[in-house]
Amino acid sequence: MSRRKKAQPMFVEKTGPFWKSWWASKGPLFCFGLNFIGLIAFFSAISLLPFVQSLVTGYLKLDGRLASTALNWLGQQTHASGDSVVSSRFAVTILDECSANEFVVFLWAGLLAFPTTRRRKIAGLVLGTLGIVSINLIRIVTLFLVGAHRPHFFATVHEELWPGLLSMAMILFVAGWASWATPKERTHAAA
Repeated sequence: MSRRKKAQPMFVEKTGPFWKSWWASKGPLFCFGLNFIGLIAFFSAISLLPFVQSLVTGYLKLDGRLASTALNWLGQQTHASGDSVVSSRFAVTILDECSANEFVVFLWAGLLAFPTTRRRKIAGLVLGTLGIVSINLIRIVTLFLVGAHRPHFFATVHEELWPGLLSMAMILFVAGWASWATPKERTHAAA
């Protein structure tokens, strides 16, 4: 019994650009990582545009008004002045670095780079962004309260505690979302 080899064509016909086959040959973790880094660079570049900067300025003022309203509900007698929350005891200014925009950029890059359906990505983007914005508003309120009532703890809470809490919240959200967004294998038992 003789074994015959199938004839192999000398030239393989290309079905598309070379980068598609190169990309397909890489593992899913590599593709996710490269997409993630590219999206962070893209969103960071967009954040430098004057139009986006004006949106951020408006968002900081809105944060100041919302934080002042929440603090007034808590009996703090504050008022918003632009992107600042002011009272007779303490004042806090909400800077771009304090807006949680970096967390939103990482969230968006992670969710958009993840291989799942568009509908699940949109749900994650909306819920995750609302979650980060809400937690950041709570952060501003608590920072004001700490600054007004325990000023010696302000630097620690501002620079160490809250960045860690925001990071953990974002990581837990992304992990939970990824678990939900990953298609489940259906198993059928033989009858």
